[in-house]
Amino acid sequence: MLDINFLLIMFFMVTAHFQRESRANLQLPKENGEAEVQVDEAGLVINVTREGGIIVKNEDVLLESLKGMVQGEVAKLPGGEADQLKLMVRVDRDASAQHLNKVVTMLREAGVGVIRVATEVPG
Repeated sequence: MLDINFLLIMFFMVTAHFQRESRANLQLPKENGEAEVQVDEAGLVINVTREGGIIVKNEDVLLESLKGMVQGEVAKLPGGEADQLKLMVRVDRDASAQHLNKVVTMLREAGVGVIRVATEVPG
């Protein structure tokens, strides 16, 4: 029993580490966001920098490469339904809306139904 507990602790520690690595250091927009807390985690985190760069999994990617990544994530889903893909877009608050629009337009063309945009709670 102790071995199982140790393995679970290690699993959660490694998972939390990977989750932190998928988030670039951005100044998020300050908004209240949704009142309900959502416990489901985004499958793919897309970071858009102030200059318009796109970072996924700590790697700079081009918009076309991002499209391929999204299509790969959709292929992993049961049934290959793009509207079931869970995405989180994190945009620097000083980034031009044009950069966000390019990413969202590409995601919509790929058939992604729900796109969540990360914000920071004002305080």
